[in-house]
Amino acid sequence: MLRYTGDIDLAMGLIKAFIFGGVVAIVGCYKGLTCGEGAEGVGHATTEAVVYSSITILISDFFLTLLLGKIFHTI
Repeated sequence: MLRYTGDIDLAMGLIKAFIFGGVVAIVGCYKGLTCGEGAEGVGHATTEAVVYSSITILISDFFLTLLLGKIFHTI
């Protein structure tokens, strides 16, 4: 592992983790603050938050890889 990873890989991983954490926090807070009343509303909001976070992370991972690859000149 040490042979095939470098400082750039660590930096890209930490940047992505920070951004993904922000995405999960923003989506979760938004869905939590706008959920319907009662247990059913909370259940729907939780499911939507997980789905939207997963899709947003998948799409943003693609674009972050392209952007960070150009910044760090790895692509």
